Amino acid sequence: MNERRVLLICDFDPSSPLIGSLRVDRFATHLTELGWSVNALSPAGVTRYAVEGRTAPPGVRDTHYERPVRGPLAARIHKLLLAVFYRLVAFPDRGIFTVPRIMRHADALGPWRPDVIVVSGPPFSTYLVARKLARRYGVPWVADYRDLWTNSTYYLCGPLRRRIDRVVERRIVRTAALTTTVSEPLAEDLRRDFGVRCAVVMNGFEPDEISAVERATPVPGLPLRIVYTGEIYEGKRDPAPLFEALRRLGVGPDTVQVEFRGITVLPLQEQAARAGVGDLVRVGPALPRAECLALQQASDVQLLLMWNHPGEAGIYSGKLFEYLGSGRPILMLGYEQGAAAALLRERSAGVVVNDPDDIAAAVAGWIEAKRRTGTVPGTASDVVSGLTRRDQAAVLSDLLENIRSNQPRR
Repeated sequence: MNERRVLLICDFDPSSPLIGSLRVDRFATHLTELGWSVNALSPAGVTRYAVEGRTAPPGVRDTHYERPVRGPLAARIHKLLLAVFYRLVAFPDRGIFTVPRIMRHADALGPWRPDVIVVSGPPFSTYLVARKLARRYGVPWVADYRDLWTNSTYYLCGPLRRRIDRVVERRIVRTAALTTTVSEPLAEDLRRDFGVRCAVVMNGFEPDEISAVERATPVPGLPLRIVYTGEIYEGKRDPAPLFEALRRLGVGPDTVQVEFRGITVLPLQEQAARAGVGDLVRVGPALPRAECLALQQASDVQLLLMWNHPGEAGIYSGKLFEYLGSGRPILMLGYEQGAAAALLRERSAGVVVNDPDDIAAAVAGWIEAKRRTGTVPGTASDVVSGLTRRDQAAVLSDLLENIRSNQPRR
């Protein structure tokens, strides 16, 4: 059999700890295991994959940082400057400034030539790189949407700019052999609005990564420990209903403790204090990945914050799969008719609630379980069936093989 070669492209170096790189890195790793020759192209250079591991470009740093807490005036100025940048400067998005660098790094591929190219966005300017390289090599390309572009409920620009961007998006993605995205509702949006073929390749979790962490278990007895590891989007992914529920319960830190870890969580300490539950809440900076996974395993309950809006219907959140892999139950605040909520219910992996009284009732039930038995039961082992990243990479592999086998041999 001829060697099967795939080039992956993204705006984040795949060997970095950033969440935007994780999908690409795991696809690359598992496609290699499935018999593909894989290289990944990013602004940092070419990352080469082999069964023994990857060779990353020099200079990649495992960096974790915290966004500064700004005062009201500084926050407004910062927001205004970002709006100007995204609406008037960055076209079609911020990734346009790294496109030339990625193209220059493509020369480092040397004589190696892909059979198919896969590009993952956002940012979506990287789609331009894939289209150019597909023309250079005479091969098909696949547009992978981790999130949607102009269809997204998190779209940052106004309606006029959205119309312009939609024209650009349509012209670009219609040259792709296939589009992929993380859920069926998002796939249907792409098919409807752009007339493209779209397949679902979900995110997932890494069993080996979780098992490699020194196994942490919840501390027996109270307090009930609720953990959130991720980012906050005010008004969209916001723990305010949980804080109100805890206020109504009237419990102290010896009964419930909530810990938030992430780049954007520092303002939550003040928000919790205003809600009257500051003594129950602890915030801290983002953790290295292994520590983050250990923290999830040691929790009694994991908090998943999503937007309670129909626009979130097709969003799973990569964090959801990581949480499922930890084996701990999930308290989800978000759209109750969405894909993420359906997955949790189908697999009996947690509860989906938004009303403070309903949240309070769920928390009270877990408190009582810990008081009575010393523990909150974990989820069943079959909860994660079919949801590993290797499972999803196998789906992608079949799609790529179908595209490859339908191309004329060079």
